[in-house]
Amino acid sequence: MISIEFLGLSEYTSSHIVAFVLNITLFLLSSNIVRFLNAGQENSKQLSLFRSLNFAFFFFHALDWIMLYLNKNYENHFFKMGLSIVLVYSGVIFYSVLTLYTKAKFGISKEVDDVKVYYDSYSSRMVNILLLAVISLMILMYIIKIWGFTSLLETTGLFGISIAFLALTNSIWAPDLYYGMVILNSKMLEDGDVISFEDGKEHPYIISQVTFIYTILLDVTNNHRIMIRNAKMVDATINNLSKKASIEGIRHFHVYKIGYPARGENAEQSFIEFKEKVEKLFTYIQDKSYEDENILINANIPFTWYIKETGDYAIEFIMTYHLSSLPETRSTKKIRTYLLATPRLINALALEASYLYDIDLSTPILHEGSK
Repeated sequence: MISIEFLGLSEYTSSHIVAFVLNITLFLLSSNIVRFLNAGQENSKQLSLFRSLNFAFFFFHALDWIMLYLNKNYENHFFKMGLSIVLVYSGVIFYSVLTLYTKAKFGISKEVDDVKVYYDSYSSRMVNILLLAVISLMILMYIIKIWGFTSLLETTGLFGISIAFLALTNSIWAPDLYYGMVILNSKMLEDGDVISFEDGKEHPYIISQVTFIYTILLDVTNNHRIMIRNAKMVDATINNLSKKASIEGIRHFHVYKIGYPARGENAEQSFIEFKEKVEKLFTYIQDKSYEDENILINANIPFTWYIKETGDYAIEFIMTYHLSSLPETRSTKKIRTYLLATPRLINALALEASYLYDIDLSTPILHEGSK
């Protein structure tokens, strides 16, 4: 039997009362606990799992009473199973609450969407790993006590199975755990940073969270979540758009291919007029960009434009500008206005200017299909 005394009642009855009251309390407070652990937000999946475990305990508790009624020699196996469930998810809740404290104490604080939030740092992650090890060991010891494993063989056997499981699976979780610590220690990739991969697609992502095993990303372009193992994050070439090289901001560029001016008897005059028209085109784009509040650029840094290539069919011009500083936000919509909407609006101004100054941005011969 489980040796818990409560108000002078029998060991069995007192154990039932303590476990039942604890489970009822967790069930009634489940919604509040989930909101507390998720910074005031609802998490239906977490809440459903929480309450499923509560119902599992009630189920085993009821079975235990039935079995005890049917068999006086019954040894409370169902109750022990239910009590083990309560113990495990109570430990998970206790660990989750402690991680909130360690983030506030040892983590990184940021103002995100005008709200102060805390993210994991290398120090907080180290403390969390130690807490996880201690709490897991305590849960294992209490489970041993609940099931009455008193002999040295039974106790060491359970510990041996646990250690063997960790040893056999370490190739799965250990590299990602290690590289997660590397990411946090480098401080080059932090929760809330906007990044892109050197994969040719240049899609921007927001780092939602660097967990023990994987990194959760928010896809800015398609507005969904992505999970990548920490080891793959370290192996990839990543651009951190939140870590600027200077106060000027992120530098963007556009490529415009403009056809050569007509040649003839007045070739020199034709070329001068061509230069003036090109200058007016880029100046128009710059001035209108400064006026448009939806175009989020650094107005303190002027646009630049220059010839990059003189190709077979067109002159390739490069126009550069600097974006405004990216905000600390978890909103993909806000980041889209900077990294996606702003370049598109500037391209729209280029199209508008090309008609105003009679400059053809098309190079049709480049797009002819092969015969």
